[in-house]
Amino acid sequence: MIFFTVMQIKTQEELFKGPVKIKYLTEKGIKVSKILSGEKIKVMFDGEITRKKDIVEIKGKIFVDKVVECVRCLDEFYANASDVINIYLKPSYLIPDEEEIELKIEDLDDDFYEGEEMDFYSYIISLGESIVPSYNLCSENCRGICKNCGENLNKNKCRCHLERASEPKTMDLFFQKQKN
Repeated sequence: MIFFTVMQIKTQEELFKGPVKIKYLTEKGIKVSKILSGEKIKVMFDGEITRKKDIVEIKGKIFVDKVVECVRCLDEFYANASDVINIYLKPSYLIPDEEEIELKIEDLDDDFYEGEEMDFYSYIISLGESIVPSYNLCSENCRGICKNCGENLNKNKCRCHLERASEPKTMDLFFQKQKN
């Protein structure tokens, strides 16, 4: 008679090495303090991942450094964000079939997974992506870009108004505005 032992995932190294079977997660929980890197993003997660039957709970604090683009001047810079998370990952068969459901406040902490495996590395990276605001300024004093020539006004002075003022058609308008 041959006996197989099922390996329990008990360490963060085992948890983040690639897709893992949910049923192999230990129910005692795994303490996690790990820095994960993706394309133009670094995420540090400090918390715990536990399983009760088919439901996985991810709770802790997440810190993110992500390369983003300033909405005014279009320069890239690092944006920082952090959040406390408490998410319940449920199997997709628990998604209600009804077309319209009324969400309760506690439902907002639910997410769903497909199949028997999950890639926690990718999931934590995507959580990090979701907490960085989509509207980012490189600084509160960002002057943006010139609407006419596209010059970054944080780096250089725009010469458009000088060039346009020297054109014969606009010279009269330019001097009229100067008088008023």
